[in-house]
Amino acid sequence: MPYLSPQTIGFISVGLLFLMIGLRAPIAIAMIVSGMVGFGWIIGFDVALSLLETAPLDVARRYSFTMIPLFLLMGNLAVQSGLSGDLFTASRRLLRRWRSGLPLASVSACGAFSAVSGSSLATAATMARVAIPEMLASGYSPRLAAGTLAAGGTLGIMIPPSIALLLYALITEQSVGAMFMAGLIPGLLAFLLYCVTVVILVKRNPGNPDQGVSDHLTILQAIAKGIPVLVLFLTVMGGLYGGLFTPTEAAGAGAFLAFIFAVYRGMRFSGFVSAVTATIRTSATIFLIIIGAEVFGYLLSVSQITFELVSFIRDLSLQPWQVLVIILGFFIIFGLFMDSLAIILLTVPIFYPLIVEMGIDPIWFGILAVVAVEIGLITPPVGMNLFIIRSVAPSISLRDVMYGTVPFVVADIVRLAILLLFPALVLVLPQWLGLH
Repeated sequence: MPYLSPQTIGFISVGLLFLMIGLRAPIAIAMIVSGMVGFGWIIGFDVALSLLETAPLDVARRYSFTMIPLFLLMGNLAVQSGLSGDLFTASRRLLRRWRSGLPLASVSACGAFSAVSGSSLATAATMARVAIPEMLASGYSPRLAAGTLAAGGTLGIMIPPSIALLLYALITEQSVGAMFMAGLIPGLLAFLLYCVTVVILVKRNPGNPDQGVSDHLTILQAIAKGIPVLVLFLTVMGGLYGGLFTPTEAAGAGAFLAFIFAVYRGMRFSGFVSAVTATIRTSATIFLIIIGAEVFGYLLSVSQITFELVSFIRDLSLQPWQVLVIILGFFIIFGLFMDSLAIILLTVPIFYPLIVEMGIDPIWFGILAVVAVEIGLITPPVGMNLFIIRSVAPSISLRDVMYGTVPFVVADIVRLAILLLFPALVLVLPQWLGLH
């Protein structure tokens, strides 16, 4: 066999990775296999097998990674406590007299639930079960109902505490607190743009708003239903930024408080088992992907293809903003057919050295990357949130789901452009709090 340079082997291994993904292999397995093949080809397969023995243990014993199952448990316990239904009911009562009340209530409930969920797919699935039947019964079009919930679900990936932002912080060694705070304004901006989009769409299809009177008692009852989520959010974020908790302690406090709320609200033992089971299942998936990313990272290191990529871009004499736009385009494309967490763990180790070389702020880049992934999640024809909504609401055709998300994709592109033009929207809060 002719001699191949480490860089060539590295690129062949990356090609093998995408070939396996294209053949529908699990992303974690694809990263482990391609990483092992490339690393063993360059260094030796005895060393590669030894690496496979140690990499899982190295990942499992990292204390910082304990935040992942704790935040997931907090969200799953919130689901079992019925907070999703309460948030929708509360938002509906507050907005019941508006012509666009129900769609706005859906977006508002998604935004509030994101503060305790941290997952786009979980937020979309949970809130769609509650909101879509109500919207259809009130005369809103299936396209509007599906698009609103598919887009609202993406708020779970941005509004802190976000699992995606947490993973980005861990693998790039950025401050978790800085990443969470950097995501707050972009998350609120998404919420605002979605609301504007809903109002515009409802003018074409007004539906039938509730006819009840929003008196003071109704408003107080609505506010009361949202108090548990507010307490959870303030406990986690307030304790974290107030210096009371480390990020891991904040996750633990949030999970414990969610458990207390769930028990108080009548969660049965079977509900607790369901929450723990869902947490274990999702955590196992994430940790397997992390292990795959760890193995693949060793390949990137020994093959030095990231340095080749940096040199190639440098030779093209591109401006940093041009490089950034190209990378964000890749994120949007990957978001069409891959889970957001897998995209971050797979691509950030490749692109991050290039970002550092170009002098682009890593916090800003992290937020832009997550926004780009969000766009992919709801972009037809294969955005993952589309199929989540379709599975939850089988009465709505996939065609209607796809058409319904298009206006929200436009809103997200506007948001991405705003964040590109005004980096201060991302960086002002971390800088103000002295975190960056």
